[in-house]
Amino acid sequence: MSFSSSKPCKTFVLGIAAYFLIMVGSSSAQLRIVDGAQVRDAIVARLAAAGEQAAPKLLPQKQFYPCDVPLEVKPSFGSWRSVDVICTSPAKWKISVRAQVKGHEVNMPVKVSLPKSQAVYLKQPMRKGDRLKPDDVELRPIERLSSESVYDSLDQVVGRMLGQSLTPSIAVMPRHLMRELSVQEDDILSMHIIRGGIEIISSGVALEPGQLGDTIRVENLSSETVLVGRISGEKKVEIIAKGSR
Repeated sequence: MSFSSSKPCKTFVLGIAAYFLIMVGSSSAQLRIVDGAQVRDAIVARLAAAGEQAAPKLLPQKQFYPCDVPLEVKPSFGSWRSVDVICTSPAKWKISVRAQVKGHEVNMPVKVSLPKSQAVYLKQPMRKGDRLKPDDVELRPIERLSSESVYDSLDQVVGRMLGQSLTPSIAVMPRHLMRELSVQEDDILSMHIIRGGIEIISSGVALEPGQLGDTIRVENLSSETVLVGRISGEKKVEIIAKGSR
């Protein structure tokens, strides 16, 4: 009698156990283990939205931690050079990764003010060597954090030549454009000298080539004095010091 009375109890216990095993198995099936490929894709997509081009070096098969929500990517220490990849569920975790942002050492052809809320983007993919026309570019919103090295006016890039192929997902930056000289050696220049709030304009000749923002040596045509000036416009320099031959 005792055997027959315990059989329903055993059946009930086995049923409960099977139910929990099914539930656990179902939950595990929905819980993904984040791998290196997913982390890399999240970083590339996030930086592209911020106007940066990233190439983080991660092994695609590397296993990280469980996550059942989209990954968050945030800059570390106020810069996109390194990023924090964050998951908030089922347990919060964070890893830091070097984003390998391309082209940090750049020649800035113009001084760009901070911060900006818009940037110049291409309307369609273009190749290295293509010269930008007004119909090729447009202004779009951009995050203020990553806007220190972008152009915020179309006339800053129209007429310039691409130094590398570029897609519409990346904001146009100085490193994307070829370095083009705005002053050639022996060009006749307009020299501007400011003394005590008074601007004196005279003519000079460039002793070396340069582009907008560069400092070059120029010779005053009337006095033959060699001066140092900063290129501030087309065939225009602002004198900042005396020079030497």
